Amino acid sequence: MSILLRGHKLNQRQLDAITTTMNDLIQGRVSQMGFEQACVDALEKAGCPLGYDTTMPGADKTVEQRAAAWMRDGEVGMSSRAIHDHMLGLTPKHGFSYPSDPDDLNRCLLLLDLIPEWKPRMGEMAQHSEMWAGLTARWDEIAQSFLSEAGLDWSMSKRAPRTYQLMKQAMGERP
Repeated sequence: MSILLRGHKLNQRQLDAITTTMNDLIQGRVSQMGFEQACVDALEKAGCPLGYDTTMPGADKTVEQRAAAWMRDGEVGMSSRAIHDHMLGLTPKHGFSYPSDPDDLNRCLLLLDLIPEWKPRMGEMAQHSEMWAGLTARWDEIAQSFLSEAGLDWSMSKRAPRTYQLMKQAMGERP
């Protein structure tokens, strides 16, 4: 899931910055009409305004530097966070979630695109659950299907039904 604000897809840092504003909306402290501007103000105050540079560092940076930049400015989901934490030897707060749909898979692939050193280690994720074991056994096939069908970061299509079917089959679910 992505949140768009004035045509900009918000990253994790920006989502964190507007959490209080979203709570204020729910509690009635911010009106629906003032919500968008309150979000823009919160982003500016947090130092991550709409349109700020979120480009990820290149291969000239260490894995740790790229991982930190991804956590701050990347598209972070629970399954991609599980990969991040496993590869860095961390224990995630919410367990080792697996990608349950192509959108989750896309976030995982974006992380692996930034840190390709982790691609050969994806089989290690199998230790965390049967779902991860099924997915990692067919990881290359599933990743290639998504890239052919939708393109990295949904650059070619907004749907990936063939990939979703492969994911469900790999996890032992009926397509």
